[in-house]
Amino acid sequence: MDAEWRKAGGILMTDAPIRAYGGLRIPREALEDFARRVTAGEVSLHAHHDNRVRMRNLQVDVVDREDGVSMLRFVTDRHKGDDQWLWAIHPLSASLTIPIARDAERARRDDAALSLRADHAWFADAVLIEAEQRLLANGVECDGLRVQRALQFASEPEPWILVDIARPLLTSLGAGALWDAIEVLFAGRTTPAHGDAGAATVVNVRVTDGDGAVTAVVVAADEAVAQRALGSLEEAVGSFFGRPPASSAPEPVMLWHEDSSAWMRA
Repeated sequence: MDAEWRKAGGILMTDAPIRAYGGLRIPREALEDFARRVTAGEVSLHAHHDNRVRMRNLQVDVVDREDGVSMLRFVTDRHKGDDQWLWAIHPLSASLTIPIARDAERARRDDAALSLRADHAWFADAVLIEAEQRLLANGVECDGLRVQRALQFASEPEPWILVDIARPLLTSLGAGALWDAIEVLFAGRTTPAHGDAGAATVVNVRVTDGDGAVTAVVVAADEAVAQRALGSLEEAVGSFFGRPPASSAPEPVMLWHEDSSAWMRA
């Protein structure tokens, strides 16, 4: 192996009861599906929510411990330039989404123009449904909208809001209407047992346009900071899509810097 790459491996998640989610267990079948999606390149691994971890020769599988607990295991070569994300800032974790209780028996939509997810330990289903109602009231079509629970497999999950939205919808809807829904989540956030009431909320907004995409991340303890960031989202996103894409470049990520009131590339 060349000097730029190092072996790495570990356990991303298990099917053991998760304390933060009231003892919820992830079925082994879900672990196997997640392994398949990662191996197929449908899911990328990130650290600190916004930094893609460069990997090659990634292998993900499900193995069983002697006590019967199933584990999602990975082995890979990682780029040494990502050490800062893996070790200095935040541990590597995985996440997945599941339907809210209301939608447990409904067919899943993978082509929604707007997908809104929030960590289930911090944001109850009722709050997600209220945010959904705001979006519907602002003109989002019911058939093009999906709300889901997000589950994080870290020692303690963080207050995390994730949005995937098609750029044409963002343009027609306006960032203000998107903020109306996120504001509901800020207002309805509750601190789980063992959680940090002062933890900042992480908002990830991934905007897609054809084959291109850009992710905008704002970390805010004060909802006014998140509101300012989202208020300038459309202009910032436009600047990224206005550039010719680099075929080998990773999907761009931009971070909100409150001190300069600006979006900057990570």
